Amino acid sequence: GDITTALPIPYTNIANPQTVYVRVENVNTGCYDTTTLQLIVEQALVANVPTPLEYCDPDSDGFGVFDIASTENEITGGVAGLSVTYHETLSNAENGVNELSSPYNNIVANTQTIYVRIESETIATDCATIVPLVLIVNPTPQIEDPTPLEVCDDALADGFAQFDLTTKNAEILDGLDAAQYIVSYYELEADAEVPTNVIATPAAYTNTVAFNQTLWVRVDDTVNGCFKITSLDLIVNALPVLVQPTELTLCDVDNSGDEMEAFNLEDANAEILNGQTGITLTYYETQADADLGSNPITSPYVNMTNPQTVYVRAENDNTGCVSTITLTLRVDPIPSPVVPNPIEVCDEDNDGFASFDLESRTVEIINGELDIQITYHETEEDANAGQDPLVSPYNNIVANSQIVHARAENTITGCFTVVPLQLIVLLSPEIPVDLDDYVICDTNDDGFAQFDLTTKNAEILGVQPPADFTLTYHLNQANADLGTNPIINV
Repeated sequence: GDITTALPIPYTNIANPQTVYVRVENVNTGCYDTTTLQLIVEQALVANVPTPLEYCDPDSDGFGVFDIASTENEITGGVAGLSVTYHETLSNAENGVNELSSPYNNIVANTQTIYVRIESETIATDCATIVPLVLIVNPTPQIEDPTPLEVCDDALADGFAQFDLTTKNAEILDGLDAAQYIVSYYELEADAEVPTNVIATPAAYTNTVAFNQTLWVRVDDTVNGCFKITSLDLIVNALPVLVQPTELTLCDVDNSGDEMEAFNLEDANAEILNGQTGITLTYYETQADADLGSNPITSPYVNMTNPQTVYVRAENDNTGCVSTITLTLRVDPIPSPVVPNPIEVCDEDNDGFASFDLESRTVEIINGELDIQITYHETEEDANAGQDPLVSPYNNIVANSQIVHARAENTITGCFTVVPLQLIVLLSPEIPVDLDDYVICDTNDDGFAQFDLTTKNAEILGVQPPADFTLTYHLNQANADLGTNPIINV
């Protein structure tokens, strides 16, 4: 053949099949020979480039597990009789070596391209189609496990309360952009996985399990579609349980009549708490202050009205839960006894001591006041303490004059007032035990005569001043004892 008509290399066939002719010439001798070459173009297999596989990475380290075999149907379009293999490099795919198994762990962080070789299982041909498969590792939201959400029980004290779940969003996102990540809440973990049955009003959610309940939180990345789930514990803390205290009562002893006294408010603590610990009590003049915990009052506290209600705030030291209760302050009036007249008793032997009927002054001291009990005491200290009452009749222990103390106590309120009672021992006249007989002469011998009894006055009084005594004479002992029917013409 004419060498000038040699085909160019590379050569594109003009028919299929096409026969071309081959000339082989010895360059030294010029001798040649020819043969034929059949050119056949086989149709390459049609393959689709698959959608990238995406994996949500729980720890966001850029590596994940891919079910690469799941792309086979998309690549082949469902055509049977094709062999599909996966390879890490294009060369491996072209040579059909180092086939990958599924599932496959990527070795290039975040994004890696592998290659898919597609060829016929039934037609012997060197034709194979190779398409890329992109593996994408998407980070999942790196969220924080939230601390329990705690609220205080309401007045029903039934373990159910309203929670604002959204207050935990910032803690859960831990700095993630709230515009990119959606936080939602579910009662069941299975619902969070789907997701379905989302809690529709997370800002006003009432727990369905008393006191303690676990909810499930789903955080979705709106950019890559990945999500992560965590749990949130709800805790309803019990309110302090308080006992309504009896009123604090004081007697109006400080500036009596003003109905104002200094109260030790903490005297009510033990009754209010009834043995509970870990609760702090504070006192306030108004309910509003008690609710806010502002402007507490301290002991000693002087009441402003009588009676007066103050407000007690009980706060749990651990949970901060608060209950309030009222406390009444009451000032009772003290008795108003009369200071009695002294009791005077004549001293038969003039030794300065005598027996006194203390009860003889009880009615005078009470002066008609109701519910008053009188006791008598040797000292004011005993009277104030209500101890060692005296028994009537009482023998004085201080000669001539002694002050004892009468305690007038209201039998309902226990308030009392102490007044002094003076005991006076009066000196008795000292007279001779035996007087000399008064003898006069009978001038008419009839046995009767006139006696000037006053002539005996000096003998009777002795050295005692006559001006201090009234001396009378009587016909019998009874009249003398009573001081009645004196002899007039003495």
